[in-house]
Amino acid sequence: MRLAAALTVYASDLAATRAFYADVLGMEISDLGPDAVAAKRGDLQVRIEGGAEKRKRGRKWMQEAGLYLTIETDDFSALHADLAARGAEFLGDVSTDADGRRFTGLHDPDGVLIEIVEASV
Repeated sequence: MRLAAALTVYASDLAATRAFYADVLGMEISDLGPDAVAAKRGDLQVRIEGGAEKRKRGRKWMQEAGLYLTIETDDFSALHADLAARGAEFLGDVSTDADGRRFTGLHDPDGVLIEIVEASV
């Protein structure tokens, strides 16, 4: 049995979110219609639809983000360097989990949390 997942992010500013996924995350963008795009890099595909209401960012905005996207990579150093070169603003330093995997995070214009994590060996 094969299972697949589809991820849709709702954006309050489709142009800004499109630019973030293309310019910062290095994803290829395809138009799906006047208010929707698909962003793809490797096996990762995210659908982005416009029309969301802008959320206020209070003190607990990370807990209120509503979505936590984890991108797992077999070359953490290369991906981290690529994102940094593209202007990614990471939420903190690179950390290491209990299994020795490195990780860090960032967020898109609407506060969707994106974790970059090293794949298990």
